[in-house]
Amino acid sequence: MNNSTRQVLLPLLIAITVAGCSGRPPRPPSVTETSAARAELADRVRFIENYVTFRRKYVKLDYDVMYQNNGGGMIPGPSDWDIRLIAEVPPAEIDDWVPAGAEKIAVSEPEWLRELPGSIKRDGITEWYRKSGTIVAIDRTRSIVAYWNTTMPE
Repeated sequence: MNNSTRQVLLPLLIAITVAGCSGRPPRPPSVTETSAARAELADRVRFIENYVTFRRKYVKLDYDVMYQNNGGGMIPGPSDWDIRLIAEVPPAEIDDWVPAGAEKIAVSEPEWLRELPGSIKRDGITEWYRKSGTIVAIDRTRSIVAYWNTTMPE
């Protein structure tokens, strides 16, 4: 490669690298954690808000989060995650959990729901919704919501 080619390519490569790194919000760090790691509700909420795009109010919250940040290295890639939570929420906000355009589905109690940590009762969950990689389940009587969002194949 001659000097004139280097003089053109080097600034171009630097510009592409800088442009690719700017303007994106930082991705959260990789983590595998359950709600057992944090005793206080406020700490659990702060943690979960790093890994979901919505903001909600909670009376109780239990979760199991696996998030793999694949943004590092020479060629950043999309991240992978498996985020599961069960929560008691204010009754007036329960409908906010159903994604717009979600289809109502029939589901019996799945394994992922049984495996969630915590003592929030799951036996009254009767409404199930799906949209893309998200499943939301609701117990309107006790104001319980179960949520699962994943990039992993089911």
